[in-house]
Amino acid sequence: MRQPKDKAAGLSPAERTRQWRAERQRLGLVKLELWVPPGAKSDIQAAARAIITASSRGPALLTNHLPQGSFQMDHVIDTDWSVKSLSEALNETRLLRDGELTARVIEGSEPVLQITMHEFGDLPIFLSVGSEQIVVSALLWPVDEQEDQPGFNVFLLKAQKLVPLSNFGITTVAGRDYYELFGELSCKTTLQTVIIELRMLAENAIRAASDLRDNFNAGA
Repeated sequence: MRQPKDKAAGLSPAERTRQWRAERQRLGLVKLELWVPPGAKSDIQAAARAIITASSRGPALLTNHLPQGSFQMDHVIDTDWSVKSLSEALNETRLLRDGELTARVIEGSEPVLQITMHEFGDLPIFLSVGSEQIVVSALLWPVDEQEDQPGFNVFLLKAQKLVPLSNFGITTVAGRDYYELFGELSCKTTLQTVIIELRMLAENAIRAASDLRDNFNAGA
């Protein structure tokens, strides 16, 4: 796999968080924190949903500069995503950098979204949507090409803590086992969170294919 083309792709999680907050501030949004009694939680959530829905229809900040159908702002979190709606959102949103990725639906008994991460050497990431969660995954390399498989599997389990927001696994494709890196999200999440997960998974896949594997082989 080739190394990332864009320096921004190498941002740390903390830097990505700062970037996310800066973008919200640029849009004129402000952070609101509330402390409420446990029994009032559902009422506050309902009020917050009403505010978000109303604001998306009214203020010029949110509507005047956006084309119809734009996914610039995140969906209300009560909305479940589907493969089709995520494909449309990723292809329309302004939250992505120009040419950062492309997304297309692969039809089948269970449709899957194939996302090509152009800033990470055209790394393919696959996204599926279940009844409760979104799963994003990237294939790494065939298990039968890895030396000392038992030792490497233990190494990966120990390395989990060094790979934020992603997990290692083994999956079977066309009768052959592959190492896989994957992440999981709730179906009721924001588009911004999905994009952050995609970027992080791509970054971790590059690291796994270079640093982690090289470090194990060097010590073997």
